[in-house]
Amino acid sequence: MAQFFAQNSSNFHNPLLPAGGAQGPSFGSWGAQAPVAKAANEPSTRTQSPIVTGTGVLGIKFNGGVMLASDTLGSYGSLARFRDVERIKQFGDYTLIGASGDLSDFQKITSQMAELNTMDAANDDGCSLTPRDMHQYLGRVMYNRRNKFDPYWNELVVAGDRGGQPFLGA
Repeated sequence: MAQFFAQNSSNFHNPLLPAGGAQGPSFGSWGAQAPVAKAANEPSTRTQSPIVTGTGVLGIKFNGGVMLASDTLGSYGSLARFRDVERIKQFGDYTLIGASGDLSDFQKITSQMAELNTMDAANDDGCSLTPRDMHQYLGRVMYNRRNKFDPYWNELVVAGDRGGQPFLGA
């Protein structure tokens, strides 16, 4: 029996040894495989498949203004995992932005919009961004990311009321 193992030791997989004890590449073996190295020039794929997602956002424009509504559920695949996710955020005094889709991408968009708001307030010129301005800015951001083949996996709804003029954009 010992002679059999000595002759055929390269045919057996040992998960405790590096590369399973095989001398060369091992195909169809059990245990952890060596990580596959990515080429340096491959694009980033961190958001190519959304993980935690939210469902739809509803926007309604009526005579007296606009209204946004959404649920607060964040789904991890098909599991209803997070039950208190805010998917409508206020920016400035006049604008609300709601998002469905990937929540990590919405967090990134939220930080970009907060930075835009800070830069707008730092100007201290008495003017502020309107809901229409923010909608146009977000349209350019989303278009830019699509052109880089690394899109934000979101659908956005921008709503606001400034000077008695309600605005709703998707």
